[in-house]
Amino acid sequence: MDPSVLLAGSGIALSLVVTIITILCTTVPVIAIFGGIGYMLVKRSRQRSQALASSQTWMTATGLVIKSRVEVSGGDTASVSPKVVYTYEVDGKLYENSVVRAGDQFMAIRRSGDAYNIIDRYPEGKTVTVYYNPQNPQDSALER
Repeated sequence: MDPSVLLAGSGIALSLVVTIITILCTTVPVIAIFGGIGYMLVKRSRQRSQALASSQTWMTATGLVIKSRVEVSGGDTASVSPKVVYTYEVDGKLYENSVVRAGDQFMAIRRSGDAYNIIDRYPEGKTVTVYYNPQNPQDSALER
């Protein structure tokens, strides 16, 4: 058999292997990244749903809003989010939290104008009803 035929065949095979490795090296990380992001979003969404459901049986306490403002972040595409900090007391112990809606600590879904509406509902100094988890009073929200 002519050795040049073997070399030509192995060159094609080597080229094919290099092409496959190149494709795998460039697509597998991208797939892994998107898969990881997808997994995280699904997990956070489930945690949010569970928190919303369990908050329906939470106890109530009277609280006080101590900070209320809109925070702006980002450069060219700025985003706004509400920052409401409140205190409340359970069994003689004082707690502080900033979760407005139960489940927001996992995933908050809002439209752009929502931040200002939330701040208007919860101005500094306002007395509020706080919903808290009786098994873990640190876990609380202003809305359920």
